[in-house]
Amino acid sequence: MDRGKFWVAALMACALLLAAAPAGALTKVSLQLQWVHQAQFAGFYLAQDLGLYRQAGLEVEIRPGGPGVDPLGELAARRCDFALSWLSEAMVARSQGVELVNLAQLVQRSALLLVVFNDSGIRNIRDLNGRKVGLWRRQFAVPPRALFAKAGIQVEEVNQSVSMAPFLQRAVDAATAMLYNEYDQIYQAGVDRDEITVFDFAEQGLNFPEDGLYAMQDTWKQRAQVCRAFTRASLEGWRRAFAQPELALAAVMKRVNAAKLASNPAHQRWMLKSMQDLYTHRVGTALLGQLSPYDLLQVNRILVSQGFIPAPVEAQGFVAEAWKEP
Repeated sequence: MDRGKFWVAALMACALLLAAAPAGALTKVSLQLQWVHQAQFAGFYLAQDLGLYRQAGLEVEIRPGGPGVDPLGELAARRCDFALSWLSEAMVARSQGVELVNLAQLVQRSALLLVVFNDSGIRNIRDLNGRKVGLWRRQFAVPPRALFAKAGIQVEEVNQSVSMAPFLQRAVDAATAMLYNEYDQIYQAGVDRDEITVFDFAEQGLNFPEDGLYAMQDTWKQRAQVCRAFTRASLEGWRRAFAQPELALAAVMKRVNAAKLASNPAHQRWMLKSMQDLYTHRVGTALLGQLSPYDLLQVNRILVSQGFIPAPVEAQGFVAEAWKEP
């Protein structure tokens, strides 16, 4: 039996054992993901499949996202208990009166990129002035707009869909990409690495850490034990995913295949390895979930200076640190 089939069998056996176990008084909660099922969320899948949530007294529904799904909107409307979102978007929402809290900051280093073809003549950010740039909407547009304002340039914004086809077909001069997803898709489409120039937002002085785990403030105040249990079980799921990547990959592909999504194990394996690098940057596995005060300060500074928020979002009341021992 090859390793992939072994881990699929192991996951199925684990699921059968859990199904046979008495549920007890489990607390039902739901998590809203930002996107469709993929390795970006592998740790949550393992926490579910390995029974880590059940051991924490929880029955967790993991809801996939996708086009048109706003995780923080779902959270604010009380249609889910927990949601994933970028730090910058959460801070903008908080400044607009949405009383949410950061339970754990998952991604520690921004994975956001701008990509251009070398033959476009674009050598630095200022060369994008007046060019067509593919941008995603909502929180995804905040760092690029901050970067353009910092460089003192204006670009022609083009609404970028989930496909990299417009970039590959040269319909735009630059496109937005995530290190763990679209960046790999470009090469899977047959583009050589030496044909592309990458502008890394973290290297441009705009390290806006992305995925964080959020709840509403009153949920944290009234159900702190549930928030802590969910957060710690989730982070343990991520530690297991990093320690046993093939097991994590099997959990991912089980959901990808069930949803009939167009993906493959090679791409999901790349994504999982990238997520490990982004989650453990600076903090390792012991401090998973820590929100760097420097990152909070820097994101505040950029958002205020560029007019995205009127005043800094204070750590007190916003940073809950549910990943820590009380």
